[in-house]
Amino acid sequence: MNTAPSLNTKLTTPEHDIGEQINALRKDLANLTSTLSDDVTRGVASAGHQINQAGQDVQKTATKAILDHPLAAVGIAASIGLLLGLVARKA
Repeated sequence: MNTAPSLNTKLTTPEHDIGEQINALRKDLANLTSTLSDDVTRGVASAGHQINQAGQDVQKTATKAILDHPLAAVGIAASIGLLLGLVARKA
């Protein structure tokens, strides 16, 4: 009652069927590559847009902080300049 094929039977597939399967696999691989490429391109574009937006937000925040507290901004800039000058002098 066992209907499983025996181990001695060989698969006989005409050569043209194998060629068709290879061509179908090539087409599938090309489609997958195209889809993956499109997805990566969209992802990179989206990440670039988010980075650009974050940079603009930081610039706006820094500009607002400087305009709201101009004396503190000048003091911080002078302090950083002094520290960099001391470090450059010792090096």
